[in-house]
Amino acid sequence: MDLKISTQDNKVVVNVVGSIDERGAEELKRHILGLDVSKTKDIVFDFSGVTFIGSAGIGKLLLFYRNVAGLGGQITIENMSKDIFTMFKVVKLDKIFNINPAK
Repeated sequence: MDLKISTQDNKVVVNVVGSIDERGAEELKRHILGLDVSKTKDIVFDFSGVTFIGSAGIGKLLLFYRNVAGLGGQITIENMSKDIFTMFKVVKLDKIFNINPAK
């Protein structure tokens, strides 16, 4: 899994490419927990390159959500594949995250 983190228009954009399996989830955790969310409360994950996300990856996103929401911020996930979007919807994660699926 590869990550590229940038700041655009007062928000942090995290481009994720690859599979967010157990190993990828730990790498994701290491990078996202290092972000200073006290300055930028809007975090956007671009999932256009994500081919898979397992329960460990979802757990890390929920951990990060708790940190961001506690500071009044929000997380948006963009360009999510149809299959991943369907899975997020089934487990009601679309009620927690702002999700904009791929077109």
